[in-house]
Amino acid sequence: MKPILIVDDDEGVRTLLRRVIEDIGHTVVEAADAASALEVLQTTNVGLALCDIRMPGRDGVWLMDQILARFPGTPVALATGLLEMDPNVTLRRGVVGYIVKPFNRPAIAE
Repeated sequence: MKPILIVDDDEGVRTLLRRVIEDIGHTVVEAADAASALEVLQTTNVGLALCDIRMPGRDGVWLMDQILARFPGTPVALATGLLEMDPNVTLRRGVVGYIVKPFNRPAIAE
């Protein structure tokens, strides 16, 4: 089973997501920003990239575009606040889903 890549600038959020995802049997790799995520993707074939939309520097939308262009076939899910849900972003081809902050365990496990 391929690992899941969690990309979020908030270490607490990454820790929460990692614990839930590992509890359901997946392995996890983490990145704190878009540049680090692209480095991980150069060396690791992931089963899903779970990207926060709001991050300092390059945001999750930019990262999503990079993943879809440079690593075709890598599914992307977005982590977003309710007010950030733009259908032009969340419904793009290649985006397989999203989870809304604040997270709850069942939403993450889906």
